[in-house]
Amino acid sequence: MSELGYSLRPATLDDLPELVRIENTVHVSPWTEAQFKGELEKPYSKVLVFTDDETDSQVAGYVVYWLLYDEAQILNIAVDLKHRGVGFAKKMIQRVVTDAIHKNVRKVLLDVRKGNTAAIELYQKMRFVISQVRKGFYSDGEDAYTMSLDIDSAGVPE
Repeated sequence: MSELGYSLRPATLDDLPELVRIENTVHVSPWTEAQFKGELEKPYSKVLVFTDDETDSQVAGYVVYWLLYDEAQILNIAVDLKHRGVGFAKKMIQRVVTDAIHKNVRKVLLDVRKGNTAAIELYQKMRFVISQVRKGFYSDGEDAYTMSLDIDSAGVPE
């Protein structure tokens, strides 16, 4: 059991309804079930879900990322509204970084909405830095920050 009563595991097709439900609740431009399914089918894509240890059926959050060549790219990360503020996003990012280290990847990238200050603050606390502004990146025209983390001898960010 994890210290939070929830643990990360690889997502399965059975998790898709919960991923879509959370996605539609928390994102302005949500992914579709087909997009999640597509990620599950790519050999370089990882989809992890945070589920309760007791039943393994309550999905509290998820992360989708690629380990490709010399980079890890976080494509989508979300925590269900009722589970926010307890450290799930941080744990998921730490897992991505740990996986990257094991694959000898030394950089983790992600894009975040310029207006998502809570996420930006979390990423900055975890040593991510803004490396680029992507004008009109999102479908609604909002800009994105590309943020990067250079993995060094310090290892996984706290």
